[in-house]
Amino acid sequence: MKRKEISRRRFIGTVAAATTGMVAAQGMTPIFAQSKETSGSLALLGGTPVRGKDKRWQPWPQWDSEKFDPKMNEVMANRVWSRSRKVTEFEQKWAEMNGSKHCLSTVNGTNALSAAWMQSNIGPGDEVICSPYTFSASIFGVLYKGAMPVWADIDPETFQVDTKKIREKITPRTKGILPVHICGYPSDMPEIMRIAKEHDLFVVEDACQAHLAKIGGKRVGTFGNAGCFSFQASKNLPIGEGGGILTDDTEYYDRLYSYHNFGYASGSVSGQISSITALILANKIRMSEYQAVIGLCQMEKLEEQHKIRNENGAYLNEKLAAYPGVTPVKLHKGEGPTEASYYIYSMVYNQDKMEGVPRERFMEALKAEGIPIGSGYPNDPLYGQPMINEVFKSDIYRKFYSAEELDFEAYKERNHCPELIKTFDSALWIWHGGLMLGTRSDMEDIVNAIDKIHNNIGKLKA
Repeated sequence: MKRKEISRRRFIGTVAAATTGMVAAQGMTPIFAQSKETSGSLALLGGTPVRGKDKRWQPWPQWDSEKFDPKMNEVMANRVWSRSRKVTEFEQKWAEMNGSKHCLSTVNGTNALSAAWMQSNIGPGDEVICSPYTFSASIFGVLYKGAMPVWADIDPETFQVDTKKIREKITPRTKGILPVHICGYPSDMPEIMRIAKEHDLFVVEDACQAHLAKIGGKRVGTFGNAGCFSFQASKNLPIGEGGGILTDDTEYYDRLYSYHNFGYASGSVSGQISSITALILANKIRMSEYQAVIGLCQMEKLEEQHKIRNENGAYLNEKLAAYPGVTPVKLHKGEGPTEASYYIYSMVYNQDKMEGVPRERFMEALKAEGIPIGSGYPNDPLYGQPMINEVFKSDIYRKFYSAEELDFEAYKERNHCPELIKTFDSALWIWHGGLMLGTRSDMEDIVNAIDKIHNNIGKLKA
């Protein structure tokens, strides 16, 4: 009988665990036999790329003109473009899809996050513990309310806020927690909610990148008092711009609805006044009908796309675990099975396992092989950005906080997050676009490109 050929990747998959242990123990980079498809020269050094320009990733955002144009034309033709029945339908379906009692839509995710805090009982003098691995929009609402953001470091293996660090940051002034499901990987919400219950804390989940992500059968965005989503064009449910807030608290929902609509009466926010009298200090952040129609169309295929992303994510996690130079970001081992949204497929670059080749050089080589890759957020932690220092100079902060508390240099030192800084320097992001909706062949191209770089790491270093 003819002996079967064993590919390098299959061999790696078989011995990955043993090899990883040996590498950790001896601090060495393993050398494997080269496979046929990845033994050539790196494209960066003049070789043929793993993925040529003739192969295209799935486009994003996606729009089925034949199916969806008539629905858009209908709402445009009826000339009811402000909030009406389509927006209500979108809210009902998004709440149902996520297993939540209420959904309030907004013009964008930033306003969803801000509104969620604006209608909380958080105020000046209070502290909110925040995840630092995020974008500035996450904390606008905390600052609008005059509260003090306090930063708990992240778990570098999951990119999520470290619940042990949350506990360390709690003081008598702590009134809220802001976890961020960054890149679409769920934070440890069961443990966060236990902490919140113990200390009577208000929890707003930033789920703007985590559509349909799940922990133990429960969708993220439905654990806290509020869960906020973005439907910006890059997101897994792309509208162009749009946002949503999920909550099971009906009284809170009524206040949110009133807030997003000039402060007019809504449900429990009522009184014997005219229909155009503002009852609460509010805003106008209503979603439009044509935004809702786009969202309803995108929602038709979201669950199927979520399944594909998770299948591809599981495949990449399994295959890339064999390579010492990259470590796939882990789903936390919480209570029950966990699913990510894979808005961004994330890895940690291990420079010491790549003969000292810098991350930027690795990314340059991977891009040359036809694989899009980025480094995520720049090394510019939110707690050190000028925005916060400017807020500290405002009258309201100077009135409610001491000079010591508003000393910006001391604030940065108190809130320094060393694991966050390490992550800034080691993170690898493959933005989903249409990439995580690709075929198995597409995913193999990613693995093959990383395999090829490992095979040629000495040449890349030279």
